[in-house]
Amino acid sequence: MNKMMTEMPAERAIPERILDEAALWLMELHSGQLDPARHQQLKEWCARSADHERAWQRASIFSSKMQQVSPAGARALKNLAAADRRKAVKTIVTLLLALPVGWLAYRYTSPSEGMRYRTALGERREVTLDDGTQLVLNTDTEVDVVFNDAQRRLILRQGEILVTTAKDKAAPPRSFSVQVREGSIRALGTRFTVWQQDAKSQVAVMEGAIEISPLDAPSAKTVVPSQQQAAFNSRQADTPVALDAGAASWEDGMLIAHKMPLATFLAQLDRYRPGKLQYDKRVATLPVSGAFSLTDTDQTLATLEQTMPVRINYLTRYWVTVVPH
Repeated sequence: MNKMMTEMPAERAIPERILDEAALWLMELHSGQLDPARHQQLKEWCARSADHERAWQRASIFSSKMQQVSPAGARALKNLAAADRRKAVKTIVTLLLALPVGWLAYRYTSPSEGMRYRTALGERREVTLDDGTQLVLNTDTEVDVVFNDAQRRLILRQGEILVTTAKDKAAPPRSFSVQVREGSIRALGTRFTVWQQDAKSQVAVMEGAIEISPLDAPSAKTVVPSQQQAAFNSRQADTPVALDAGAASWEDGMLIAHKMPLATFLAQLDRYRPGKLQYDKRVATLPVSGAFSLTDTDQTLATLEQTMPVRINYLTRYWVTVVPH
């Protein structure tokens, strides 16, 4: 993983047809006639694709902005729809397209809904969300929390999170999902981790189950049950495999390894320390087993040197190479 924050790619255009549908849903929501059955249909509409989610996200932000301008903002939507439905849809779609990208995913009515959380290199952070969900951020992580009337969603920009979902008290209950570059992950009452890597995402499930929907093939869904994990890209998900014993050990500041290739071990350790950690290819396949500290990575390297046929060369504190002993 690149330790420097990379610039996010430009947001692709949402099809106008989907924006039209979002505008219609928004007007119905503000009409006050959205019963539980229609709320469920709205949730299902949002879950159809990433474009549907993004369209409703824009609609929710627009609604929030209207209400923040004045108490009459919500009434303005209702009056606009009552006067001319077709004109209302066209007007709302124009306004949705005009919303600055910088508002997306993190500006909502409630100050605690729409927060962006970050951790520095080597830092971990625990957060309790408004619905009671427990969120733990691993090293060098950035995540947006997006809650609205139809859904609960996290947008993982970089890094890794551990999520323990809470039962939603809203009626009807809202879906809970995590969006990554490669697609979305729907939680089915669960405890799981998501790790955004360079060209894929890794999901590990400790309790419950999750459903993966790749961005470019949203209908090709994959369910990952408890005690299994899977990686996926924007086209497909790998077949789930047994969960690694230490998949969430980072929450406790530990790296658990069982016959892990040294190259893989060092790549994991590198996520928690500044500078450059590299190795001689002759030691790449040496197996590593044990429990190691992520809080004191220098001590972890010293332990490797004491227990394995390797030597740790420090050119500087921030330039370290592992070589054969």
